[in-house]
Amino acid sequence: MISADRLFLEKGFVQTTIDDISKASEYSRRTIYSYYESKEDILYHIIEKGLLSLKANISTALSKSKDFLGRYHIICTAFKSYQYDSPISVDSVIKAKPTAFNEKDIPEVIIRILSLGDEINQILASFIEDGIKQKVVREDINPMATVYIMWSNISSLLSLVETKEMVIKKQLGMTDSEFLDYGYTQIVNSLLKERI
Repeated sequence: MISADRLFLEKGFVQTTIDDISKASEYSRRTIYSYYESKEDILYHIIEKGLLSLKANISTALSKSKDFLGRYHIICTAFKSYQYDSPISVDSVIKAKPTAFNEKDIPEVIIRILSLGDEINQILASFIEDGIKQKVVREDINPMATVYIMWSNISSLLSLVETKEMVIKKQLGMTDSEFLDYGYTQIVNSLLKERI
């Protein structure tokens, strides 16, 4: 899967062939097909692996502290790890469009991916709800809608740093870490009763 992940990143999913994966992984096509049904199946397993890692990192973050802001910053670190360690998973999740599936036709791995997405969103919504109960987060916040917005904002911020690191250093005089910390603060300030 590591070879496929790298090839999808370098060549793109459409341009990568099973032959390319076979050569890079040093496994025969037959061996690859004994584990995966298709190139799409390989991609789905890459997406699932990234989401499993993200879920584990977020769960760890939330278990380390009860402090809302401390947990928030650890969650941001989990998203950063996901973005940098699993770029194919991130890109696929961001670009995924809901489609009508006949439930009988949905591969088991896609069911697991959808379930993982729901579980991650619910964990994050519970985090927001805890912030409301702690009277740190505004009561008018819709937790699940906030999860989608927060995820989108953090992902966009990480992508910006990844593509514009030199511009940020030159124009703002900030390191990527300083800029990310500033951005994370701006995102969380939109939720808080009292800005930091």
